Amino acid sequence: MEVINTDLAVIGGGTAGCMASYEARKLGLETVIIDKARLRRSGCLAPGVNAIYSYLHEGDDPEDYYEFVKFQGMGLARKDLALTLIRETRYAVSVLEDYGLPVLHERQGRFGMRIYGEHIKPILADIAVESAENIIERVYALELAVEGNEVHGVYVFDLRSEEVFFVRAKAVLIATGGASGLYRAYTVPWYPPSNAGTGYSLAIRAGAEMEGLEFRFIPPRIKDVNSPIGVTAVGFKAPLKNSEGEEFMKTRYEEFGGETAPIAIRAYAPSREYLEGRFPVYIDTRGLNDEQKEKLIKLYLNAWPMFYLFVVARGLDFSRDMLEVMPCEPYISGSHTVAGIWVDEGRMTSLSYLYAAGDAAGGVPLKHVGGALAEGIIAARSAGRVSRANDFRPQEINVEFGDYSWKDAEERMQFVLDHYAGGISRYYIYNEASARAALREIEHLLGLDIGGEAVRVFETRDRLVVARAMLHHMIERRETKMPPFQMRSDYPELSSSNYMLVSKYDGQGFAFRRDYV
Repeated sequence: MEVINTDLAVIGGGTAGCMASYEARKLGLETVIIDKARLRRSGCLAPGVNAIYSYLHEGDDPEDYYEFVKFQGMGLARKDLALTLIRETRYAVSVLEDYGLPVLHERQGRFGMRIYGEHIKPILADIAVESAENIIERVYALELAVEGNEVHGVYVFDLRSEEVFFVRAKAVLIATGGASGLYRAYTVPWYPPSNAGTGYSLAIRAGAEMEGLEFRFIPPRIKDVNSPIGVTAVGFKAPLKNSEGEEFMKTRYEEFGGETAPIAIRAYAPSREYLEGRFPVYIDTRGLNDEQKEKLIKLYLNAWPMFYLFVVARGLDFSRDMLEVMPCEPYISGSHTVAGIWVDEGRMTSLSYLYAAGDAAGGVPLKHVGGALAEGIIAARSAGRVSRANDFRPQEINVEFGDYSWKDAEERMQFVLDHYAGGISRYYIYNEASARAALREIEHLLGLDIGGEAVRVFETRDRLVVARAMLHHMIERRETKMPPFQMRSDYPELSSSNYMLVSKYDGQGFAFRRDYV
């Protein structure tokens, strides 16, 4: 088996991974980046972005940022992680600006900086190419090498040669995306469909602690194109209306802040309108003036160009037509909810020398791109303080494929989760009996010998591992804390609890503890 030695192995060539390689080079570390696709256009930022959120403007107080994310998490956010990341985002943005990112230096929202971000991922890729010792593309991270409580590297499958090699490192950073494809997509996917929760799966199988996996992310989106509504509803104060013309956020959800309620409530409210028969639901742009409409189109072109094509193809006129809204299928995303790998302030996981950043790390809701940039920097600095000899000897790994189609396994998983684990067909509601029924099905699928194209087999395996952990979390949290992200019919009253549910998998089952925030 080929062995590649390095100081820092970065799994995932996205926002956090590229920024980590930059900071690692400054510290004199050699870095190897492992990416499943082609780094230049892989991951969440491939289509672009119109703002960098989790940005501390001149005069802003870090404590106010913590209160903001705590409000968005309906009381759940880790203060240690929020305060450490918000202090690094300005530095990260200055690095991107030095590399050519157009930064407008205009506030967008409470903690956002407007940018022209259609080329942000190629810019991050340029940073990585300049910074990393080696970028290995079209490969899949199979398994972490763990001895005792220490991580020594990662086994990697070359998707072209179909051979396994080993990256031995003083420190390993999981900087992968979240998990899409767990639930059946009903329209254009919001989140990159290739994000299979690989980083979560690696951590779970290695015995690292996970937190908040019961909180799926269910964004309210513009129907049929799945583009975001937040910038329109909050930034331009365009109201949501039901089929009766009622501005229901103001009349029914005033106690949560109305149109500026936490994002979970802004997803829950439209789903209740559908459930109770007051649909379709719309966002009313007819009150925008010409300047606002032009600005809105530009914002979408920077981050979601498909929206503009959708508007043109449908012949929509913002002055005449309202945009239909509905929540989409659930995802697991550490950049939007508290779900992810448990990390300390330095972004080290519960396993020594293993770090996590960006979507992979939990604890801070709505940290977005800015949080991923900052956490990549923080993790690299922590890795730079590692001083150890790593003489771990990897074992040979044989990768074998079975006869059961990955496609059949994936479709069954999506059907089961949609119907029994709070999918869109059940208006995101579940109970203990339904979640346990889903768990039995997922355990069965995990026991099958899945075959087919290598990358699809690995992705399906990782999604199933994440789904199993998610279901254990959903069962263990016996309350409704954050509808519709986590909402139980057998415990319907909204809870005011303030704990994070933390799990550890030992190969046989899950053990839980509670971290109070």
